[in-house]
Amino acid sequence: MQKDWIETEQAAFKLGITPRQLLKLRSKGVFKAGKHYRKKNPIAARPTYVWNVDRCEKVLE
Repeated sequence: MQKDWIETEQAAFKLGITPRQLLKLRSKGVFKAGKHYRKKNPIAARPTYVWNVDRCEKVLE
C-alpha cells in the first residue's frame, strides 16, 4: 500500500472529522472513487476504504 493512501480512521483524524462523516461525504458524492478513495480489497463483501488525504483536503477547503 502506498503511503499516500491511509485507512478511514486515520484519514478522518487528519481531516478533523469523524470516520462516519467521512463515509457520509463519500456516499453523497463529494469524493470520487479512485481519486479520493478506493476499496482496500475490491472483492470483499463488506469493503473497507483507503483515502488520499491531500486530495480530500483540497475538496473540503
